[in-house]
Amino acid sequence: MKIGRKKKKEKTISQLKKEADKHCSIYVRRRDKGVCFTCGTRQEWQYMQNGHYESRSHLGTRYDDRNCNCQCVACNVFKRGNLQIYALRLQEKHGAEILKELNNLRRAEIKNPRKFYENHINFYKNKISELN
Repeated sequence: MKIGRKKKKEKTISQLKKEADKHCSIYVRRRDKGVCFTCGTRQEWQYMQNGHYESRSHLGTRYDDRNCNCQCVACNVFKRGNLQIYALRLQEKHGAEILKELNNLRRAEIKNPRKFYENHINFYKNKISELN
């Protein structure tokens, strides 16, 4: 009978997506120091959310730092992103063309989803460690 190491089970795409989302969210909320991008409410970063201007369903902008900003629950959930104010703040911060750029990027095709998520996991882990 052979005794050996068990092969580590590879994570599913769904698990990788969830992990990438977690690290991205932690980074964005800490980067923004718990200040809501749309209304200015300040709380501990743990109580805030990672709000997106372009929906998270669009992989091309899901992890774009310009599209991801700290939001309070009131703005992100109850005001459905508070998108009119979000758009104004994006233009103030990144210039008049940002909405058009994000709109174009959202349609980007992801050829290797496994590598895509693994890259984002590593990227955001590094960015979080830089904040410490």
